[in-house]
Amino acid sequence: MTSFIKILFSLLVLTFDADSFAQTYNVSFTLPQVALMDIEQANSINLDLTKPTEAGNRLVNPVNNTTKWLNYTSAVASGGSRTITASINQIIPGIDVKLQTAQAIGGAGALGTPSSQITLSTVPTTIISGIGGAYTGNGIGNGHLLTFSVTPSNYTNLTTSNNTVTVTYTITDSGVSPSANIPVSIASTPSAIIIPPITEAGNDYTGSYTSSGNPITLGSYIIPRSVLLGLTLLEGGSIVSQIKMNYTPTIWNNSLHLYANRNGGTATISGVCVGCNAYFNNGNNFPEIHQTDSAFFDLMFSGVLGLLVTQISYSNIPVSIRLGGVSVTIPAATYTAQINFHQ
Repeated sequence: MTSFIKILFSLLVLTFDADSFAQTYNVSFTLPQVALMDIEQANSINLDLTKPTEAGNRLVNPVNNTTKWLNYTSAVASGGSRTITASINQIIPGIDVKLQTAQAIGGAGALGTPSSQITLSTVPTTIISGIGGAYTGNGIGNGHLLTFSVTPSNYTNLTTSNNTVTVTYTITDSGVSPSANIPVSIASTPSAIIIPPITEAGNDYTGSYTSSGNPITLGSYIIPRSVLLGLTLLEGGSIVSQIKMNYTPTIWNNSLHLYANRNGGTATISGVCVGCNAYFNNGNNFPEIHQTDSAFFDLMFSGVLGLLVTQISYSNIPVSIRLGGVSVTIPAATYTAQINFHQ
């Protein structure tokens, strides 16, 4: 029975002039380009060649080291990509220091393609290319496993010595701005939502961010007596009208999602109506805003309409907004959309 009543009144509501009750609000924010990279673990490694125990034998190569993982976070403009290079600060005479970069484990997005094994030199050499919007995950076991090895290349140049070699990794960072909070403008509030910057390589944005206050106030929705008389009002509560919502993308990405939440509201009955109550229903669990109309909340009335009631007003309805789907896998750009509320 309840479902039938809701359908009946939502059909009746269509007789209203929707334009006179429409309210629109702009949403705008800029996802910046990001380029973060680090190595897990950060400690030094030892690769010692061992002298042979029998005259005429070769030096014994050390066991390959596989304790290092390369993590990165990259956000690029549409069509952009990044590379990572590696180099060493000095060449050891007669010794090759080699690096093999493995395919990425974990993360998401356009993760880079590792090159084949390289011999490190003082000239930066590409070890990963084609990195788009992506994150590897943070810490050991995430990203690209690095395998280091050393082999003699020329016995003539070998000398007994201890050598310290520093490996430098560089990620291309064209287009990257200094790390800063990302403000999301909603209606007339320029920083209604604040998206904190990513500070650790391998991480992504947390995904969803909610306005700290209520940047949108809906109403007033005035229901005149003439309209009320055309409705079958029930003492147990009836839907007087329904507020719908949708959004119109200007520059948008389908991975981004908008949600709205009603946080109260004022309902006023003008005139004398003993035992009557005007109130709101639904809209307080962050329903998603779609590009096509969906229900947001209901304007409700319970009681028997008194002879002296002239209208019901629903006003000062605070609304908070949530932005979801934020990720470095979305191209860095400025995104704008218009949120529409109407009866």
